[in-house]
Amino acid sequence: MGSLKNFFSRVNKLSPAAKASFWFVVSSVVLRGISFITTPIFTRLLNVEDYGKTSVFVTWEGMISIFATLSLSGGVYNVAMTKYEDDIDTFTSSMLGLTVLVSTIVYLFCGVLNTFVPKIFELDNSFILFMWIQTMMTAASSFWIMRKRFVYDYKKVILFTFANALLCPIVAIIAVLLFPGHKAYAKIVGAGIPGIAIGCFLGVSAWWKGKALFHGQYWKYALGFNLPLLPHYLATVIFNSGDKLMINSMVGAAEVGFYSIAHSITGLIELVTHSINHSLIPFTLQCIKKKQTRNLHRYFFMCSLVVSVVCVGVLLFAREGILIFATPAYLNAVYFIAPLTFAVQMSFVSGLLGNILFYYEKTGLMSLMTMICGSINIVANYIGIRYWGYVAVGYTTLLCCFVRLVLYYLCVRKYENHLSEIISIKLLALVLMGFAFFVPIGILLKDNLWGRIGVVAVVLLLMGLNVKNIAAFFKKMRAS
Repeated sequence: MGSLKNFFSRVNKLSPAAKASFWFVVSSVVLRGISFITTPIFTRLLNVEDYGKTSVFVTWEGMISIFATLSLSGGVYNVAMTKYEDDIDTFTSSMLGLTVLVSTIVYLFCGVLNTFVPKIFELDNSFILFMWIQTMMTAASSFWIMRKRFVYDYKKVILFTFANALLCPIVAIIAVLLFPGHKAYAKIVGAGIPGIAIGCFLGVSAWWKGKALFHGQYWKYALGFNLPLLPHYLATVIFNSGDKLMINSMVGAAEVGFYSIAHSITGLIELVTHSINHSLIPFTLQCIKKKQTRNLHRYFFMCSLVVSVVCVGVLLFAREGILIFATPAYLNAVYFIAPLTFAVQMSFVSGLLGNILFYYEKTGLMSLMTMICGSINIVANYIGIRYWGYVAVGYTTLLCCFVRLVLYYLCVRKYENHLSEIISIKLLALVLMGFAFFVPIGILLKDNLWGRIGVVAVVLLLMGLNVKNIAAFFKKMRAS
């Protein structure tokens, strides 16, 4: 207990940025733990096909919301909190007004399209209506979360995310039990209701403070900043989730269920990476603005190392994770874990580079690069599924993540003169190569638990024998 008290005492003495980063990561891991606890319930309440259908719904919502919200709570809002910090309340409320207008137009179009060509979405219009309401309320919550993260107000963000994470599965489980004949749709609606209620409250509060749903200057700035980014955001969603739609179309909903379970497991790492990246955004932007980038590469290396360790853990014990959080019927998901964990590792590094591109407002270039990767992903998925089966989707995702990382690095190098102080490509390459060493081991020993435990034991033994060399390496890096 004394050691624990000591640890939290040291955490409290950290800088606001470091303390916020620590608690955002901790909360993300705990929240994913809550999600993991509920996953076994849903995989038993829903069959593989119904589970796949819920994933397809979420994927469509992610794609449509790109146009419906213009992703205004993303890059433009982060930059605006620096550019319009003295009038951020008005900016926020005007972004809400723009979101309501655009989302209404987009979802009206989707409703009409769904009426005449129902095979596109394979959803009833009542669910298109529900998707519209959920999209608007999620946007309201996102503005609030991003603003609190920017000022390191982690306590309120954690409270919000915990409340949402607890209520959503509880309401969804009740809905599934009440409507056993429509389990997939009951889960979708039940899981969305708590977020809608919280988002409504936050949206009204933001409007009350800003008092302006329309502001010509801010609308013009936001549209000019984000419209070129729409292809980037859409390509990102296609890149991350379009695989499910292609598997559903070319193979079936059950196979989407396998892929979704693999994504749920690797989602633990993504939550960690997103939390770290979001916490680093204000710190990175402020360091670049003040030209104080000398030690940034150390933070980025340590964060990448943490992500890599988590990835190795998920890779080596994926089979056990699937059996804990799902039934043996989902065991085929294990074939996706190796490429997806490696893809998450590369995506994290790409995200760090993307923050720098946002600072220099090179949104058009980001769109172009993401569209290139999205196009490659679609073509590679089609060829892979057709000739090697749906498991190939995991490896096409990894390929595209590598291409995106290379393109981002080459682009950032043109605009940031002190890139070597921000990103040490040698150190990051060392981390990626270290993880690559474990990929074939994880694949070959996927059915051998003791073999994987033995690998971990050997690695720990080697680290213990070379603890002085490791300490010297980190000491040298600290001094650089």
